[in-house]
Amino acid sequence: MNKIKLSLILVLLLGIFLRLHNYSIYPQRGATSDEYSYSFQGVSLFTKGIPISWSSFTQYENLRHLTINKLYFPIVYPYFDHTPLNGIVTGAWAVAFGENTFEKIQLKTIRIVPIIFSTISSLLVFLIGVKLFNYKTAIWALLIYSTTTIFVIHGRVVLAENLVTPLLLGSTYAFINFYKKINIQKTLLLGALAGLTFWAKELGIVSFLSLLYLFISEKLKIKYTLLLIAAFLFFILLYLAYGAYFDAKVFLSILSQQSGRAIGPDTLLYILSNPIIVNKFYNDGWYFFGFFAFFASFLSYKENKFIIVPATIYFFLLFSTLTQRGEMGWYIIPLFPFMSLFIAKFLTGGIQKIGFGIFPLLIFVGFYVIKYGYEANFGLTPFQFRTSLLFLFLPVVLTVIFKKEKAYKFLSHFWFYAFIAANIFLTYNYIHPS
Repeated sequence: MNKIKLSLILVLLLGIFLRLHNYSIYPQRGATSDEYSYSFQGVSLFTKGIPISWSSFTQYENLRHLTINKLYFPIVYPYFDHTPLNGIVTGAWAVAFGENTFEKIQLKTIRIVPIIFSTISSLLVFLIGVKLFNYKTAIWALLIYSTTTIFVIHGRVVLAENLVTPLLLGSTYAFINFYKKINIQKTLLLGALAGLTFWAKELGIVSFLSLLYLFISEKLKIKYTLLLIAAFLFFILLYLAYGAYFDAKVFLSILSQQSGRAIGPDTLLYILSNPIIVNKFYNDGWYFFGFFAFFASFLSYKENKFIIVPATIYFFLLFSTLTQRGEMGWYIIPLFPFMSLFIAKFLTGGIQKIGFGIFPLLIFVGFYVIKYGYEANFGLTPFQFRTSLLFLFLPVVLTVIFKKEKAYKFLSHFWFYAFIAANIFLTYNYIHPS
């Protein structure tokens, strides 16, 4: 037990270290000004009693122009682009550290908030993995989530998705623990978690939809399902009251504007083929492997149901809301912990029986490491590339051909931990393109 606790603590500390390294520098200030939209919103609520922030929507009647250190903000009020919870938390943090005006807000202060959120998410990834699978799967999922570049860099940016993620994971973990002995108090807690997730962002409705599906699929008593719905609707009514209190007309106008995004079938291809860190493309192999493992998990739906349901619902919600083009990689953040769990489950299952279960890791992640770990630093000739492929694949193929189970398991573990080490190197040295 002590060894288990020690390994958990060490991996959590590794994740915190990587998120903190250069956290106030990369991504650069202005890579997404949404970081300021949340902090402005929260600070203004605490200091002026009204939500004020920047927006590009033209429906706002109250507008003033503000430039801070060469970064321009069209300031509007009352502000309704985002639901208020992430702004409230971020604003409270900023005010607590004396940054009580827009001009005083600094990334080195407010980015601590998402780092705390992503650390909580990391712990929940481990707890869900242990609860549903086993310790090895849980610690491998935690290693993936704590070191993968696209996951780590997103985990330090002030975006609502970094609050949606621990709330979604929390509601999932709570349901797993509650559903066999559900009662009124537990149902109300789940309803509150679902409501808070929505208050973090509209896409946070994923928590409620996931819980509703699970309540029905697990055949829980109808009174508990109705109570869950009622509890969630209470938070919806609170949000409507929030908008009506400040300006019902503008509030409804902004909601209408946000529902008119240019969506379509190209969104699917865009999500699957364009991994993005904030606003820059970054072809992280773990991202592609994550989707591969996600789709493969449907072959064992019953075993993976409790993580398939929220991941799938969120995946489909993206199609109905995400624009077909646009460098906004943060929308995928809530899927990252589920990707980590799916990958870990796929790998730990794949090494139990000799075969080619390790090949997706070698293909998706191996090519990524060759590109960013070797080619980016030393260049890559065709001969070197072919040699690296032999080095990656031939030993594993030979273990399968000659049925060397111990050698197969050794190579599987070797490559997993080697790629985790490569993750640490690449994430530590990550520089966000300007």
